[in-house]
Amino acid sequence: MKYLLIIISLLAFPISASAGPGHDHGESAFAAGVRPAKHFDLTNKQMINLGIKSAKAELLAIQNTVDMLAFTELLPEHTEAISPHFEGKIATIDVHIGQRVKKGQTVAKIIPVNSVGVSNQVVSLKSSKDGMVIKIFSLEGDVTQSGEDIIHIGDPSQMLVRGVAYETPDIRSIAVGQNVEVHLDIDPDRHITGQVQRINRVIDPQTRTFSVYALIDTPESDVHPGLQGIMEIFAGDGAAVLAVPKRSVLGELGAYFVYVIKGHTIEKRSVTLGAKTSHHIEIKSGLSPNEYVVTNGNYQLQYISVGGVQEHDHKSEHEDHEDHEDHEDHNNHSH
Repeated sequence: MKYLLIIISLLAFPISASAGPGHDHGESAFAAGVRPAKHFDLTNKQMINLGIKSAKAELLAIQNTVDMLAFTELLPEHTEAISPHFEGKIATIDVHIGQRVKKGQTVAKIIPVNSVGVSNQVVSLKSSKDGMVIKIFSLEGDVTQSGEDIIHIGDPSQMLVRGVAYETPDIRSIAVGQNVEVHLDIDPDRHITGQVQRINRVIDPQTRTFSVYALIDTPESDVHPGLQGIMEIFAGDGAAVLAVPKRSVLGELGAYFVYVIKGHTIEKRSVTLGAKTSHHIEIKSGLSPNEYVVTNGNYQLQYISVGGVQEHDHKSEHEDHEDHEDHEDHNNHSH
């Protein structure tokens, strides 16, 4: 069956950038004979144009979540200091900050100066590990002393996230091994998971804050030290509940809904909400674990309508798409 998909002009119906639960989403704007679509397919081009992204509905103990301001750091044991064991003049610095280096790669060359037992030939300093150049302390032509750091190299395939919170009773509910989720300011739609590694329960007398350190895996080495964001710690022994990112939920006045996505098929689904955190919201009914909901592009999906034709029914959709591959990877899932 061929369906007519009509995208209502966003210029004709201004939308709020803070759309979410409790906001008017303009469904009344549809003229007679044209109604919001509840079950339909999108083409690859439409999904790209709408910027469709999705996340999995999963079980989280969100009723006991502690949120903290967080900063990324390199693991101390994954950091290497490049320094000579003799006094010398730096001939060349062969790398730059942010550059990826390989184990055994030359990063600097030094000419020994007044060093007993060291020839006056140029000596190459090499990295002992794969990593990234984090800091460069010297310039070409500088004279460096034995043991003085010239370059720092770090391996960002695993990172620490340091959570900072003010003195509150929350400190008693946090424990090593609890799950965390990190949302960096530079990429707030990305969900980076990890676990609490250690806790510094000593309150800083200057800032009146304590620190929690979580270990996250970053196999693509695309998270750099010094980034800022929010860390959610799933603390306590409370039972896990089904939850989704808050931005996936739309609607108002108790009539909330999400768009469930499977491959290229979209279904508008009414949901009942429960507990909330800064990034997640409990779904009491309307979803099952491991279903995917649209987190980006869902606002625009409200303006896709079916007019003058019958919408999908589940039976025909199953028959038409029983051999259709589930394109979860295409959907740019956050998890």
